[in-house]
Amino acid sequence: DYCKQEQIKGINITMPQKKAILSYITDLDETAQIIKSINCICFDKDRIIGHNSDYYGFSCLLKTHNITIEDSNNIVLGSGGSARSIILSLIHNKATNIYILSRNKQTAKQIIDDFSPYSGNVNLDLLIGSESSLNQCNLINCTPIGMLKEINSSFIQKIPNIRYDNIIDINYNIEHNYFNYKNNQSIDGKSMFIFQALKSLDLWFESNISDKLSYQELYKILC
Repeated sequence: DYCKQEQIKGINITMPQKKAILSYITDLDETAQIIKSINCICFDKDRIIGHNSDYYGFSCLLKTHNITIEDSNNIVLGSGGSARSIILSLIHNKATNIYILSRNKQTAKQIIDDFSPYSGNVNLDLLIGSESSLNQCNLINCTPIGMLKEINSSFIQKIPNIRYDNIIDINYNIEHNYFNYKNNQSIDGKSMFIFQALKSLDLWFESNISDKLSYQELYKILC
């Protein structure tokens, strides 16, 4: 009601509310229907439309940093709303294997069940500890660990200590680097954050504002 009164076009949602907010939504876009997690809302008369711009932002991050997912192995840390978005992007980019490491095995298994109709030839499974010989592997953190001073070290110890092609932490405000494994490229979530914001503007104002703004210039200003 407040948003209607103030004629607010939309709002963004952050963790840990990306799945909880679903009960307030009247309509979901196609991607959000699959992911079952939203982080962008548009208000249109009596409709409350849920979108997922995490998927778009991560896919743009991959392109911006010239990361090829096809035929790759991937370890995804976490099983919340962000992880669901990243996993769908990895599937659509034709990864070979996606392994989930989460402290919540129930939500991790739920992702596997929910995404099995869309996974095609992509193997989606829990990380069980026998992946120490993986090559062409990416490590993707979808948890808030990097923003925390203290963590459960047993969780970190389960991550294979191998050389990664890419280590991606989708957080844009990282205080502690717990993922200092050997790698070819280490990336934070700043570019994903910018592309998410551009996507939100396009949705709220029903135009291609993002086409008129330079990502490079925005990165210089914001980062």
